Amino acid sequence: MVSKADSAVFLEGDAIKQFLLGNKRVEAWFAANWERLDGMTGPINKSTVSRALSGMPIVEPVANAMEALFDELRSDPWAWCKPPKRIDALTDYAPLSWWYKTLKLKKAIPWSRFERMGTHPLKEQDAVFAQERLSEWRSRLKSACDQFKEDRALVRALESDEDPEFQHWILEDGQHRIAGWGDGQLNSFRRRVGNAGLHGRSDEEIGMAWALADATLTLPNVEKATLTYSRPKAVPIDSHFSEPIEPWNGAEFEGIEIGQFEFPPKWAGATPETCKVKHKVGFYWTGDRYAVEDIEPFIQTEDKGEWRNTTQSERDLFMTGIERKLETRAEFEARLDEEIERIMTAWRKTWDENPKSTFNGEWLNQEDYPDGPPLEEVVERVQRHLNEIDDEAAADEQREVARRKMAFMRRLRRR
Repeated sequence: MVSKADSAVFLEGDAIKQFLLGNKRVEAWFAANWERLDGMTGPINKSTVSRALSGMPIVEPVANAMEALFDELRSDPWAWCKPPKRIDALTDYAPLSWWYKTLKLKKAIPWSRFERMGTHPLKEQDAVFAQERLSEWRSRLKSACDQFKEDRALVRALESDEDPEFQHWILEDGQHRIAGWGDGQLNSFRRRVGNAGLHGRSDEEIGMAWALADATLTLPNVEKATLTYSRPKAVPIDSHFSEPIEPWNGAEFEGIEIGQFEFPPKWAGATPETCKVKHKVGFYWTGDRYAVEDIEPFIQTEDKGEWRNTTQSERDLFMTGIERKLETRAEFEARLDEEIERIMTAWRKTWDENPKSTFNGEWLNQEDYPDGPPLEEVVERVQRHLNEIDDEAAADEQREVARRKMAFMRRLRRR
């Protein structure tokens, strides 16, 4: 049972059944396409298809999927109803009884002879006649489908001119980017994309689009191989406006995207910290809009309100979500002198700030160490850390970082 709260009714079931000659192709479509349909967890059974096409209540995801199917049928009807070219393949499309009626063979070929054509081929004269009727009917159906497709394209073009699609752009620090949800009141400009509308169409086509917009365009009648609506006369239109869709900044150019990175929480229940990041991208014209390819992710991060270049360790963190905490022996040895100097710098600062011993037991002071911070202590400390490094744990962390980085790189947008 389907409750009222989560049910819907699909209203175009009769149109689909008439066009596809039943339910079987709908069942096959669901079996082949359910994974790309929102809310679908698997193919639906025959009874659900039957309920949907009969106008009975069904769950909303199935109703939405039926709408998607109906839209595909109307976008290219010939791709869905394309019949065989030769009479020896008729039963792949419909029963012979349907063909006998549709091709109007009654006066020329007895039914008793036609229904046995699979095991007893027709006489040459009958076969030629049936083939001629099939070819003529097929040609009329193709014409009807082509006309429907063109008429629907005209209406959709008119609708696109009335409600056009735009890409909104921002020019920031000499670099272009597509405006996002967080850009608020920043100055932006827009350029039309998507359906080209009626721009460049003839006056006759524009007039026909306006006339067709008031008609109901139903799918062709497959059996009769005709349109199911009367095409109106074009009406003169002098107030139609349509603008071109074209690459306003060349075929391709480099730009940026602004994103946000959420750091892993420092402890369970902690509020995650975030930062803004900048990516280098490329924009390229695809014929109806600029698409995006990733060039260099995370080139900069915002630090105290200013943009600065990211370090390699920051980029690794942004790509993988893992903040590396371990070093291998080889990595530590490679920066051994740097680490000694880092500690010595910190100790010199402590030594400079403490002329005498304090009651807190501060040992780095000028009174106890008149010659300055002891280098041998620093070297010993660094060596002790080197000896304590767990190479296997560090290598395992590196492998996990490498795996996640590879997964990230595979998700990048490419041409």
